[in-house]
Order: sequence, then structure tokens, then C-alpha cells
Amino acid sequence: MIINGESMYKPLAIAALLSVTAQAWAQPVPERVVALDYAALDILDNLAQRERIAGVAQATLPDYLSDYADDAFTDVGTLKVADMEALESLSPDAILISGRLEAERANLEALAPVYAVATEGEDAWDQLEHRVDDLAALFDAKQAGEQALADLRQALDQQLAEINGTPKVLVVVHNDGKLIVQHNAVVHDLMGLASPELPENVESVTRGERTFTPLTPAQIAATQPDLVWVVDRSAAIGQTPLDVEALTQAVGDDLAIAVGSPRLWYLAGQGLDSTRLQVEEVVAALAP
Repeated sequence: MIINGESMYKPLAIAALLSVTAQAWAQPVPERVVALDYAALDILDNLAQRERIAGVAQATLPDYLSDYADDAFTDVGTLKVADMEALESLSPDAILISGRLEAERANLEALAPVYAVATEGEDAWDQLEHRVDDLAALFDAKQAGEQALADLRQALDQQLAEINGTPKVLVVVHNDGKLIVQHNAVVHDLMGLASPELPENVESVTRGERTFTPLTPAQIAATQPDLVWVVDRSAAIGQTPLDVEALTQAVGDDLAIAVGSPRLWYLAGQGLDSTRLQVEEVVAALAP
């Protein structure tokens, strides 16, 4: 997902962008896998690789992956901080990560080969195809990967056909009471929904290498979107969620506001089931 043209997730180092390298393809199919990335876990589940999953970051599992909270799977930390002792006890032969754990890559590689989930691609669908193809290659499940992508494409086309007209959707990320504009890969790229123009008095803020565009309720109201879609980061990480009633009162009752399932949207995007569920949520919110 993209915030003001930049990935929500910290970009991987160039050397890590190749999610499944030539070395990976030369390895035998991993038998004991640790998934420290929910997109990878989602995809492996769709590729019928559940029996290979030994460890999962259980603390913030989204609802649709709640089966992996079972005691049959070892809790191996969080998406940002791995439990090295738990990992070592599993003796895994593959560890799947995203950019959130890139800083710990060297430590993880001391335990097992580490594979970073792919982020390359021209658009959201192309990136998803790369991700599925790479993991399918690693687990010798090419046919299952192709079928999963075909099934998802059909489901998405059916969902998108239910949208009436050309609605404009303003996506904002809620973080500790602040609302930040987001260009969302699923909503604006994959679904092709337009984002409304921002008022002239909106100003962006730069912190380090990242640029944010905060909005006040008055500025949100001025955009006059057909839907305000909220990605609630605070709720996803266990902090105070957005007060939707207060925001509705501030922007006016005539403006439609919907909050996506927090962990699905902030922690678990870029998978097969997660993409389908995200599209379903937006389509439902746009229904008359």
C-alpha cells in the first residue's frame, strides 16, 4: 500500500528485493517454515502448504488467519521483532519476512535461509502475481499458484461489476488521532477508484525521508467524496481506535465513513485472501 506515493512498509534494501533468489530455487522444498509476514502466510495457505508452517507471528493475526493462533503453531514474535529463542527451538529450514524485519535479517539468517516477500511489479496486481509466483516456485506449487490467481481475478471482476458509477473514495490512515491521506494500492490502483482532489489549504509535512499529508475534519468534508475509507493503524496495533461517531459529527452526517478491518488493512495486505476481503469490504461500503 502507498502513502503519498511511498510504500506503507519500509522498503527493502536493493539486495533484498529479490524475494526468491536463484539460491532459493536451488534449495529443496522447505519442510519447516516460519512465516513472519501475513501476506506470505496467506499465500502459503492458499497453496495448500499449511502442514509446512511451524511458526507464526500470532500476536496480531487478522481474523481471517485466526486458525494459525492454534497451539499447533509456535508463536515466534511479532512482524517487527522476532522471538529468536522460539525460532531456534523450531530449527526451521525457511523464514519468510517482509521489510518490517529487514533490520534483523542477519540474525535470522544465522538460523535458516531467509526469503523476503516480493514487492517488485508495475502495479498492485503485478506485484501480487510476482509474490504468488515466487512462493509457488519455492514450494513447488506452480499449478496451485496459477489457479489461485485465476480464481482471485474472477472473484475481483465479479465484485467490481457491482460498483455503480464512478465513485470517488478518500482513503485516510488513522494514527493516534491524526488522519493522513493515503493513495491506496487496492482502492485506487487495483479497484481503479478515483481519489477526490484535496483543498488548496492542505499542506504536507516531511519527517526524515517520509512525507505525510494530514487532514482536518473540515478539509475531509471539503473533498466531498462518495466514501471516506479509514485504515485504522492505531486499532491494528492495539492502541485507541478512531472515534467514528466524533468524526461523523465533525464532517457532517451526509458524508459516508467506513473503517476497514484494522489488521486486515494495516498488517495483512498483499496476499490472496486479504486482497479479496479488502475489495469485498470496499464494495459493501459503496453499496446503495
